[in-house]
Amino acid sequence: MFGKKKAPLPEGIRLMHYEGLPGFAQDAPCFMEQTAEALVFRRVEGPSVTLPLAKVDSLDIMDERNFAAKYRGTSPNTSRTNAVKWYAVFTYGDKHVAVWFLGGKESKELYALKKQIDSTGQDITL
Repeated sequence: MFGKKKAPLPEGIRLMHYEGLPGFAQDAPCFMEQTAEALVFRRVEGPSVTLPLAKVDSLDIMDERNFAAKYRGTSPNTSRTNAVKWYAVFTYGDKHVAVWFLGGKESKELYALKKQIDSTGQDITL
């Protein structure tokens, strides 16, 4: 009881899973670690999901109202406080992974990742 060691938390930034990761519950905490070639999403205990960076087409970061309007067709605000929920949507092929966070260091790291993904994007011919 006292002095019991807790299991160490996984590496990476802490996010809340919304949708797109098989085996992860909605609104459950997860950790995202960026390696040189992939994004690794982990739960505290359980399996991990790896998304190769080469497959990521885009990363959109938006507030809850814009996320709901774009991906759900509605624009409700589920927050019971004045805190702004931010959503990060990783699009790969015709699928996506959505996670949410409240800002802080997560926001800084995700915007840096967005800049990296945007700079390696492929040219588009219309």
